[in-house]
Amino acid sequence: MSKPISILIPVFALLWCVVSSSQQHLVCKNIEDVFTDDAPGETQQHHIRLRGPPGPMGLKGERGIRGLPGINGSPATSVMNSTIAELKRNLSTLLSELEELKPTIAELKRKVEEAAETSEAGECRIRGGLLHSGKCFTTHISSSQDMSYEQAIAECAKHRALLTEIHDRVQQTELYNFALTKMPAGTSAVHIWLGMEYKDSTSTLLFRSGMETHLTQVQWASGYPLSSSSYKYMGMLIRNDGGSIFGIRNYETSESLNGVMCEKET
Repeated sequence: MSKPISILIPVFALLWCVVSSSQQHLVCKNIEDVFTDDAPGETQQHHIRLRGPPGPMGLKGERGIRGLPGINGSPATSVMNSTIAELKRNLSTLLSELEELKPTIAELKRKVEEAAETSEAGECRIRGGLLHSGKCFTTHISSSQDMSYEQAIAECAKHRALLTEIHDRVQQTELYNFALTKMPAGTSAVHIWLGMEYKDSTSTLLFRSGMETHLTQVQWASGYPLSSSSYKYMGMLIRNDGGSIFGIRNYETSESLNGVMCEKET
């Protein structure tokens, strides 16, 4: 194709595209591309663009639309209420079982107390003592008057006991009758140490606890108490010959008696 014709053809094609564009749809391309004599391989190379190194990061885009809400989880209060309900059920079960066990517990407690009491009572009886008002009373009596007040304290201490204190006439009668059974053979009367003290200044009996009581709380032997500050230790005269002169006496600190009566908590 001659060069003048090749120049005119693109011009006529452009005019035709403009004139007929209102009547039909045409795809107009670059005429140079349509009539180029380049080979297919050369045309493909014409569109290749070289890519350089990436540029700097652009500005942060706008925040997107918020997504749909997720599925609601179990409320914490619901879990807590469920746990509390389970604990209440367990507690109710335990209380019910405890209620059923109460008779058994009461019976076991009774047996333990009975065994302890039997053991203490047995020990007291083995020692030849008397159980009275929660205490075990024992006597240590000889036919001779050779026990001082200090020796009496030591004798009771050997058995982890204390000198007996008499608080009223009922207790005195009980202990007096018990002491009668412990008198040595061949003796008609014995004197035994007790634990109270006589206070001549106030005419009262003084106990270990610091409590004082009136003299009329106990039965005194005839002619007693003796009004003297040196007669402050107490004892009791025991007679088995039917004599009427018996009861509580106050003794001088230097005297020795036949024995002592001791008391121990059970």
